[in-house]
Amino acid sequence: MKNATKNLISSLVSLVVCQVVVAKSDNNSRDDYSVVAFKNCEIVSHQAMTEQGIAAYLSLKQQEQKMDELELPIQGIEQEMLEYTDSIEKLTKLAIQETDESLYIDKKLMEQQNVVVKEFDDFMQKHQQDFDALGAQGAVIRKYADKFSDNIKDTLAGVDYDQVQVLTSGQSPRTSHCDNSLKMIVI
Repeated sequence: MKNATKNLISSLVSLVVCQVVVAKSDNNSRDDYSVVAFKNCEIVSHQAMTEQGIAAYLSLKQQEQKMDELELPIQGIEQEMLEYTDSIEKLTKLAIQETDESLYIDKKLMEQQNVVVKEFDDFMQKHQQDFDALGAQGAVIRKYADKFSDNIKDTLAGVDYDQVQVLTSGQSPRTSHCDNSLKMIVI
């Protein structure tokens, strides 16, 4: 009986903690989301987001989080990729010497370069599933971004704008991210 009571208390504490974590993960109410439109770095509209816009925005953010997680293995191998490419470039420059009058190719250095290229190909093949996962997630994000973009267009129908920011409670529009030469959405 003591163990059952202990387990029940433990379960209730876990449930309360989980509810607090979930509540804090999106502590913005539906009324806290707004979209600010800029034209030539000047605010032309500041409106509350629709329910559909908020849902599309939150879905897009979830997909971005998944992309961040998928990028972790790639970030872990970036240095090795750079080392391979640097090595290949250096060997290529050493192996092929060209002047106005002549072209010199060092076959031994070209063989070394081919070995490094083969190692690099094997290395990349070993990590191909990570790149494929990123590509697939990129396609998913594009769909969510298009849905979000469509919702923003609906919200801003009739407004002439070239950039957009999504704000949550307490945030102010940031013109520091504004660039007259860019046409983008800042989230």
